[in-house]
Amino acid sequence: MAAMSNLMQRLLPVLVNNSVRLRHTRIYRALQQTLAVIFPFILVGAWAQMLTQSVFSRNGFFAVIYHLDTVIPYYNQIRTILMSIQTVTLDLMAVMAAFFVAKFIARSYGKDDSLAALTSVGAFMILNLDSRRNGQSPFQMNNFGYRGLFIAIFFGLLIGWLFRFTRADLEEPTHRYTIAALVDRGLRGTWLTVVILVISVAINYSLSRISTEGFIGLFYIPFQIPASSLSHVSIRLALVTTINALMWWAGIEGPINPLTVQAGSTTSTANLNYALEHNNLFNVPNPITIGTIYHPFASFGGVGMTLALIIATLWVAKTRPLRRIAGMSLLPSLVNISSPIMIGWPVMLNPILLVPFLIAPLVNMTIAWAAIRLRLMPPSVYTIPTTTPGPLAAFLGTNGNWVSLLVAILCLAISVLIYIPFVRLAETINLESAKVGGHHD
Repeated sequence: MAAMSNLMQRLLPVLVNNSVRLRHTRIYRALQQTLAVIFPFILVGAWAQMLTQSVFSRNGFFAVIYHLDTVIPYYNQIRTILMSIQTVTLDLMAVMAAFFVAKFIARSYGKDDSLAALTSVGAFMILNLDSRRNGQSPFQMNNFGYRGLFIAIFFGLLIGWLFRFTRADLEEPTHRYTIAALVDRGLRGTWLTVVILVISVAINYSLSRISTEGFIGLFYIPFQIPASSLSHVSIRLALVTTINALMWWAGIEGPINPLTVQAGSTTSTANLNYALEHNNLFNVPNPITIGTIYHPFASFGGVGMTLALIIATLWVAKTRPLRRIAGMSLLPSLVNISSPIMIGWPVMLNPILLVPFLIAPLVNMTIAWAAIRLRLMPPSVYTIPTTTPGPLAAFLGTNGNWVSLLVAILCLAISVLIYIPFVRLAETINLESAKVGGHHD
């Protein structure tokens, strides 16, 4: 412990100095301001999603247990309202990010922030035009949520930076300004808007020949490598889930999402059929899969065991804003909705939290793997609602095996312990950086 304390004392000044330098960059300030602005919308959308998927969905965890569709009046109407709220908040977070990142970057250069923001949104929407037009919308709407957040931030930063080369200077309107003068100011950057939109069309057309999902589809290519080249299932699972976690941390919704568990996969179907036929879970043909060691033990609250981060924050954090964000994120996290804590803490693009975000799930998967191999508990094979609270997933997926519940609780406790030193470190760095840098988060 003394050695660790001495190491932290040596590292802390270095981390603080680097953090202060980072805070003074345009990119950091723009990201910080953007996440702060969109967080209330994310929180409202997450609560709407929580109620929709767990209560007002016939496959939701609480709806299944209490038959809420027969108890709550106007059940379908309430569900429609909640889904509408989710659509205009949570499902449009990438569009909001594209707008505000470009706005804050252009403003930092003293350029027309409104024109830059609108140009960024236009380019982002063009990049997500659906060339197939198979759906009702001309856009790939699933890319407007968390799935497309990284691309939105990237293009917002790029477009905001490009506006520094225009003559569209940022000037606050006064009573002396006429409408014609305001329009003329906007026209000074129109040439860049036209160029960006035309290039966006060309990029979208080119990508449509490579990937049916646009830019986002390119990020899924790494998943094909470990899936096809590694024969050892445990190593493959560790690599795939780690890449998936990296994508979520970067602001890209990875293919493995606790809210969309693939219960119909070949391995899960084979396991379920064996269990139903032989009434024995210990000898299923595929004991080690994503559905048996990852979803039931390593994704509480979402990818990265974010439920553990929330608990750790409420336990050891001293700053009131951080504790408040964690508290407001707790209930959605219980049903595996992680967007509030990912945006509000934030976890996304936070280098300090990257280590526990990757390590905690791997540790839990190792514990679950060992417990299954030692036959201390059976694999989880039964289908459960995706909004099942994380610590109960293994218990219900094994039809009530108590060892599975104890292992799940152990995994949660260990994950909290993994997150605690990083929460303390991040909080200390934030406070010290605020003092040195002369401003607070």
